[in-house]
Amino acid sequence: MNTLCDSLLIKDVRLQLKAADHHDALEEILSLLRSDVRVRDWEDLRSTLLANSLNETYRKTPSAMFLHHCRTESVSDLVLAAGRSVSGILMPGCEEKIHLIFLAAIPEALNNEYLRILGAISRICSEPETMQKLLDFENTSEFLALLERGCRS
Repeated sequence: MNTLCDSLLIKDVRLQLKAADHHDALEEILSLLRSDVRVRDWEDLRSTLLANSLNETYRKTPSAMFLHHCRTESVSDLVLAAGRSVSGILMPGCEEKIHLIFLAAIPEALNNEYLRILGAISRICSEPETMQKLLDFENTSEFLALLERGCRS
């Protein structure tokens, strides 16, 4: 069974996104995965996630979090990356700014174990107190530890 920290590595979290818009934020987060050994074909992963992002609809949550995901053979295992914007990023079709963006990619052949992790991230971010902690942490290790604890409960 995968844990969140098996898939979301410290190097793949950016707590201070520079991007001001949705597309640039995705590119900035995707760039974290460029040299990841679990990514077989970064260009294919990038094009698949960007293409999927055009078709994804924003699911309104009180947490101001968005999750982009895809199944693709460009990765060998579940790969996650995350970015945080304190000032927030406008998403197409969304009135409120998004503060956390997660990217997830999984090979076609793997089971739906990743849905447990993605569901846990969504649940964690929907709790206002927990979301505020995720927005306030200055240390990536603390950010990941809180997500990991939430995925185990």
